Amino acid sequence: MERVIKASHGTNYGDVIVMGGNYGSPSDPEAKQVRQMCKDLFTAGLQAISFVMPPVKLVPNVGGEPYPLPQWLIDAGYKATGNVAITGNSGTGKSSLNNALRGLRPRDDGAAAVGVKETTLDPHGYDFEPAGKDMKVWDLPGAGTPKFPLDSYMRTMGIKYFDEVIIASASRFTETDLELMDELRMHGIPFIALRTKVDLEIRNAQKDSGSNEQETLNRIREDIKKNSLL
Repeated sequence: MERVIKASHGTNYGDVIVMGGNYGSPSDPEAKQVRQMCKDLFTAGLQAISFVMPPVKLVPNVGGEPYPLPQWLIDAGYKATGNVAITGNSGTGKSSLNNALRGLRPRDDGAAAVGVKETTLDPHGYDFEPAGKDMKVWDLPGAGTPKFPLDSYMRTMGIKYFDEVIIASASRFTETDLELMDELRMHGIPFIALRTKVDLEIRNAQKDSGSNEQETLNRIREDIKKNSLL
C-alpha cells in the first residue's frame, strides 16, 4: 500500500489508479483493513473497490476446454433462427414440454415423440409457431445416459451456443441439472430451471405424507430457489 500511495502522488487529477493484489477473502481482517485504508486515502477519486475472486463452482466444470459450434447445429441452419433448447435428464418430460409449448398433443402432426423410455435419441428442432420460421425449440436427448454421458454432453450438444435453455427436472434437481446450470451460467447463457410432472408429485405427496397441494408447491418453489440460484 505504501508503494501505491507514493506512486499516486505522481498522477494527474482524473487519472485512474488500478490496484491489484491478493488480500484473502473479503471477510478476512486484512482484506477489511485494505478496503478501509483505500477509502481513507482515496476519498476524492475512489469510484469503487472490488475484489476479484475465482467463481465458486457448485459442481466440477464438465464443459472442458472451449468447444466449437457442432456441425449438426450448423447444418440445421443455426444462424438463421433463434434457438431455444430443452434439456435435462432422460425421462423428465422434455418432449411433452416441447409439445405443450407448441400447443400440440402427442399424436398431433409435428409433435415430438413421447414415452416412458428414452425416446429422443437425436437433437431435433421444431418451428415455434408464434415466431414462424424465426425460432426453433430444440428437443435435446437426455443428459447423463449411456449414449450421451455428461462428460461429453456439453460439447456434443453445443449447449453454450443456444440463445436460451430450459432445464427440465422431475421430482428434484440432480447433479446433472446443477452441472448444466453451472455450464450455462459460466458462459452467460440465460436459462430457466423448470419442474415437470408437478401434478404427479402433488398426488404422491398427498398419498405419502398427507401434504396438501399448496404445501407441495411451496416445497417445490423452495427447491428451485435453493438449487438453481435464480
